[in-house]
Formats: sequence, C-alpha cells, structure tokens
Amino acid sequence: MIGTPNPISNLRPVKYYIPPNETLEEREWRESCQRIDAFNEEFWHNNNTLFIKAKAEYQEQLQAKGEEITAEAMSVFYKDFLNKAYNRQMEYNRTWWKMNIAQLYPGIKAAIRSIKKAKASTGQYNKGNGFWDKSFEP
Repeated sequence: MIGTPNPISNLRPVKYYIPPNETLEEREWRESCQRIDAFNEEFWHNNNTLFIKAKAEYQEQLQAKGEEITAEAMSVFYKDFLNKAYNRQMEYNRTWWKMNIAQLYPGIKAAIRSIKKAKASTGQYNKGNGFWDKSFEP
C-alpha cells in the first residue's frame, strides 16, 4: 500500500504486505526493500531540509540587499546548491546502486522459493500465484 507523499522528502511511504505464511526468503527480500526505502527517506528528508533552509537564507540575503527575488536570481542559488551538493548526491547514487544490486540475490531466492512452494502445493506452477504474477511460459 502506498501513502501520501512526505511533505519534506516528497517520497510516498510504502507499507509492505506480510503474508501469514511468509518464508524466510520472502521476509529477507521484504526487509531489504524496507531498508532501501528508509535509506531513501532519510537522504531526501535531509537533502530537502538543507535545500529549504539554504533557499530561505538566500532569499533573505537578496531582500536585505534590496534585490527582487526573481527566477534569474534564484537560478544562481540553484546552480550553487547543486554544485555544493554534488559529492553528497554522488555518494547517495553509489550507495543506492550497491543496495539495489545487493537486492538481486534475496529477490531471486524469494522468487525461487515461491515457485517451489506453488509447485509443491499443486504439483505445477500456476500463473498469477506466488511471488511473480507472470510466468515465462507462452
């Protein structure tokens, strides 16, 4: 289930369904997704808090100088903010990619377990049941 966006991070929180018969592999996969969601929430909350504070300070400086707050004046701020945030953003991207690549193994394990569980209960894999909603069969 997806909620309304956080007013600061602008990310929508995800509430993951926990089936009563969740396997160890499925739980590992779900918890991995939740860790990435928490990482994203923390980063964007902190980043956007810094942005809001820096923007307000810049606007106050413009007003103190008697200058008008225009799109052109703000473009100087935006460029400066992005330049200063470059290293932080690159570190976030590197970490995010590592976390997503690390999700492949638990995701594959959960998918295989789900297929085996479906086959064991019915003797065959039924499309639309289990971890994947699709089958690769024609």
